[in-house]
Amino acid sequence: MHRRIVSLLGLTFALTASAALAAGKTVTVAYPSDFHTLDPAIGDDVQNWPVEHALFVTLLTYREGTKLVPWAATDNGKVSADGKTYTFKIKKGITFQDGEPTDAAAFKYAIERVLNPKSKSPQSGKNGWFGNLVGSDAFVDGKAKDVSGIKLLDPYTIQFQLKKPDRTFLNYLATPFASAVPRKAVEKWGSDYSHHVVANGPFVLKQWVPGQKMVLARNPNYFDKANAAKVDEIQILLSLNEQVALLRAQRGDVDVLGNGIPTAQFAAIQQNPRYKGYVHDAVQIGTNYLYMNTQKAPFNNKLVREAVAHAIDKKRILQLVNGRGKVASQILPIGLAGHDETVKDTTYDPEKGKALMKQSGLTNVTTTLITLNDEAFTKIAQAIQQQLAVIGIKADIKALPQAEYINTITTPGATAIGLSGWYQAYPDASDFLPILFKSTAYTRGGWNLSGYSNKEVDRILDQAQGVNLAASVKLYQKAQKMILADYPWVPLYHPVQYDFVNPRIQNFERHPVWGLMYQNWSVK
Repeated sequence: MHRRIVSLLGLTFALTASAALAAGKTVTVAYPSDFHTLDPAIGDDVQNWPVEHALFVTLLTYREGTKLVPWAATDNGKVSADGKTYTFKIKKGITFQDGEPTDAAAFKYAIERVLNPKSKSPQSGKNGWFGNLVGSDAFVDGKAKDVSGIKLLDPYTIQFQLKKPDRTFLNYLATPFASAVPRKAVEKWGSDYSHHVVANGPFVLKQWVPGQKMVLARNPNYFDKANAAKVDEIQILLSLNEQVALLRAQRGDVDVLGNGIPTAQFAAIQQNPRYKGYVHDAVQIGTNYLYMNTQKAPFNNKLVREAVAHAIDKKRILQLVNGRGKVASQILPIGLAGHDETVKDTTYDPEKGKALMKQSGLTNVTTTLITLNDEAFTKIAQAIQQQLAVIGIKADIKALPQAEYINTITTPGATAIGLSGWYQAYPDASDFLPILFKSTAYTRGGWNLSGYSNKEVDRILDQAQGVNLAASVKLYQKAQKMILADYPWVPLYHPVQYDFVNPRIQNFERHPVWGLMYQNWSVK
């Protein structure tokens, strides 16, 4: 991920220095919302993933950007000539806090847990990432006790057999969904395991007081000493107003603003020479968007969706976030294979929007616009509310804290229109289009928020999964154009993240997959 320090900003004054000295090897991060979950089988948003990645070990991981490297595995695995069998040796001596070994059985149990529909994982069932494993259908249907395509060749050797080749299978194994988990602790705590996670990563969960505070402590028994956590604790303050968090960061009481610089203060921070050295910017491989549920009135009418697309002034929305991004014409973000420069954006044309609404025959249209309750999305929601009113749609805004927001928007039929964003979990278009638009992803916990369903698009997306990268790009670009023509989304902008970080924090970066890399941070 590209990172640079914005030269206009900085700060070195005595109050901050004294606070930093008092904090020692503890780093404080602030978020305006609580966490949705820490269960790696479930959590997949930009706030959860960095912590899950700090707590749990996968076979592979990403370093140096999106380069796959071994983590619990001894190497990147052996792949059969037909591309359907993957074999991994696992390093010995990796244990969970409770002493349970991180062995082949722990990985098999974890992936089967994700596959089980009872887990409520976004990747559960036959259509999840691990539904291509041999024997997964029988397991999901309850006809088999385990997945026959996951074989334990010995206690520290695991083999995966796929029904068909999938070039992104190694990427799946690097995500938190494929984290080993301790069976005893998971079965002890059940659905509340998220609040009692037993970790094996660079950090362990020391405390989580919902809505108030979370504390990660350095794991003294972490196996990879060269890449162990470099600070003693990460204290994460929760449900802290963004303006208050910034004031505390300026005093030196907060080291990192988890959501970046608040929109209202962005210009002042940039222009103030006192803050030199505090601001880091990073291009995000993602897209923020307005979705419309194609299975729920009034947005089950394509004319209404097209009218909305013409009503949205994206340049104005980008101004509301201080220009921190680039207007989006499409779903696939800049920097991802498949981003298509030939895609033309829908014109901002309220008059055309009015005409389309008239053509739809719908009048006195009312709806509820769902948004996360952070400052930027709330401002965007207010602008969209005004823009929809111009074409005759009255939208009430419902701003929710993160956990409730995610539970609401990923419940099929619970929302008609809302704001969201999607960022890469691995560097391939298959991490966007199938997850966001395949008909089978319109399920509890799934991210097809628009309820989009198109059999031909489904077919193309399935085809793209089994071919090489170059061939897949052409198929994904074709599918994207078909999706855009149906207007389930209004892509708004591809964001640039601006972080406010105390200069005492060294090795700070926004990783293109993990976001915050807590385990890399050190204190000056």
